Amino acid sequence: MGVDISGKNPILRSEKPQWPDNWSELSDIAKQEFFKLDDEFKELNPGDYFRSNWWGWRPIVMLSEMVNDIRGLNLDLSLWGSNDGAGLETQEDCNKLADALEEIGKDFFDVEDVDELQLCMGSWTTLDGTFISSDQTEKLNEEWEGQLLTSPLVLDDGTVVKSSHSVDKKHLQRFISFLRECGGFEIW
Repeated sequence: MGVDISGKNPILRSEKPQWPDNWSELSDIAKQEFFKLDDEFKELNPGDYFRSNWWGWRPIVMLSEMVNDIRGLNLDLSLWGSNDGAGLETQEDCNKLADALEEIGKDFFDVEDVDELQLCMGSWTTLDGTFISSDQTEKLNEEWEGQLLTSPLVLDDGTVVKSSHSVDKKHLQRFISFLRECGGFEIW
């Protein structure tokens, strides 16, 4: 489960390939060709569509809320946690958000060794995905909740942990590219 986000008036540089009605009858080569054309369309037209699972979307929403407050953008993000068509109405609002996200992520985008930005939202795991104890979580939250991290933390006992909520660099950059060319959007 996740979100499918459609641009309202995207900049289109090419025609979107249509899903073949006879998919089950196509050869593997023909199917591969369709996916190649679809990938090319997505690359040339980033404002048409953006998708994310919930674990990747929540950090983007939190970053958007953070920059909305810090920069006083006054964007309505209240329903971004649901699939009911909320979003931004205009390209102007999308550009404001894209600018603010680029600004907050500029150090993150420029560091080659950093692949993900962690948002400390109160949930922590070891690197293998195991949740840590409530005592450890409480201690980490006292110091880090609401902060951004670019690397894991090492606990006193040597356990390496990270926030359960993170967004990888490429995913956030794709969202910013989507914002720059979508003409407003709806979340489904």
